[in-house]
Amino acid sequence: MALISNPAQAAGKRIFLFSENKLLVCAGTQNELPGVELFERCMQHQFICDWLYDTDYEYTAALLEKDVPIGDGFCRIPLRSIFAAEEAFAFEASRAHALLNWKAGTRFCSYCGNALKDAEDETARTCVQCTRRVYPSLSPAIIVLVEKEGKLLLAKHSRRNTDVYTCLAGYVEAGENLENCVAREIKEETGIEVTNIRYVTSQSWPFPDQLMAGFRADWKSGEINIQQSEISDARWFSKDALPEIPKPGSLAYKLITGALSE
Repeated sequence: MALISNPAQAAGKRIFLFSENKLLVCAGTQNELPGVELFERCMQHQFICDWLYDTDYEYTAALLEKDVPIGDGFCRIPLRSIFAAEEAFAFEASRAHALLNWKAGTRFCSYCGNALKDAEDETARTCVQCTRRVYPSLSPAIIVLVEKEGKLLLAKHSRRNTDVYTCLAGYVEAGENLENCVAREIKEETGIEVTNIRYVTSQSWPFPDQLMAGFRADWKSGEINIQQSEISDARWFSKDALPEIPKPGSLAYKLITGALSE
């Protein structure tokens, strides 16, 4: 099926209105989505910078201009809180946000430089000149919780102005499988080697287009020697004396709390 860009066909069963990485919901409710009337009003007042109607899942999604007034009847909530609450529409919201990010960064053909338009028969964009098709892309990444004698290896990233300690993570490189990526990222960022690498679960993380694969692993050898360009601190923490960890809704939170429940 296709992504329709005709306002007359835009009334999906669900309406996702995004303000950067936040989702609009009705104020005073438990994550109730707004109706099509708000979408139409935003279109009328030109508050929307891009939008789509996904015929596969029958929802309408739009990205609002920055600092748009939304009125007292609505509020913005972080999209990750939808994941934490395990809302029934979490998958569709994740897909919608990822597709809007993809459209925003996929406006011109990389072969001939001409404009792209939405394909009429599938989720893709087509060059108006050379007719090449461009499909949504994902950036595969791993995130891993390492354990040693009942302690957890958590790190603080140097590029984030926060005291949160989290699991090690990184993008999969060309030619790697996921397990190779786990071992490489841990070795690069902390200098240690691991064994017993095992898959736990995965999560879409559309900020902008990651697919996160979660793993656990056991320490094998080596002492912590951080890669300072990526990590500002890394330590072994006892399960009963953890630092500030990521919030619910993230895969890091699920991995850490999963280890604590054992």
